Amino acid sequence: MRPAACAFTLALLMVPVTAQAPQLGDIVARLDAYLQAYELANVVAEETYRQSVEQGPKDRRWTTLRVLHSDYALTFAADRNVWVGYRDTFEVDGQPVRDRDERLQRLLRSGAVGQAKRIAEENARFNLGGDLISRTVNVPTFAFELLHPRIRRRFRQRLAATDAIDGGPGWLVEFRERDRPTVVRRPDGRDQPSTVMARVDPQTGEVLRTVLTWEHVRGSITVDYGRAPGIPVPVPTSMSERFITRDGEVVTGEATYANFRQFETSARIVR
Repeated sequence: MRPAACAFTLALLMVPVTAQAPQLGDIVARLDAYLQAYELANVVAEETYRQSVEQGPKDRRWTTLRVLHSDYALTFAADRNVWVGYRDTFEVDGQPVRDRDERLQRLLRSGAVGQAKRIAEENARFNLGGDLISRTVNVPTFAFELLHPRIRRRFRQRLAATDAIDGGPGWLVEFRERDRPTVVRRPDGRDQPSTVMARVDPQTGEVLRTVLTWEHVRGSITVDYGRAPGIPVPVPTSMSERFITRDGEVVTGEATYANFRQFETSARIVR
């Protein structure tokens, strides 16, 4: 995994947990069952990703904008028992950078995961502000990899709040990385502990929102999940990122996802 050099601060409206709250172990068990039975493998969507960078001295700030259009595919990596997301950008600021030919789907259907991974890594060069913050974790499903029971032991968990976001149902569960070396590393190779604040439906274990932060970074990545036609579980519907560098540059991104469809690994795309 390439290092992530970024960080954030975040304020969440939290309602204290009451005596009537379900036990943390019950919620985590339902979350584990949900993640292990997640049926989103082999799904592709269209991503519209609006990025901006604000920089310069306080009296002469300027903002640079960029819009990326990409195919975003999510598939299950059986060898690692995790879901892996791949981005393949086909348009930057209205200009095509390749033919839109469903390249990711073809590669993943044929089992050429290594090629899909290289494409996703190469596409990181289109990130606006990549010279300020080197990041490859700005994919909507990265928090799910951290939440997976496979590496759950790395994280200390606590029940943080109820009905904490937007007034809807759900419980906030915090997962704070404690093991070393960490999953995400700083550019110099030092540890970069991650924290995931997950909004979980206490009855089903479904993940409704994730907020990903790091100990040594001023920044966050927030992903909301919702329903899409034909997909049996909640899918990423939006991703919001915001990072502030040591020199005061502000890097932001707002991504939305549409036109979800499932595809088979050895046949046609299922629409």
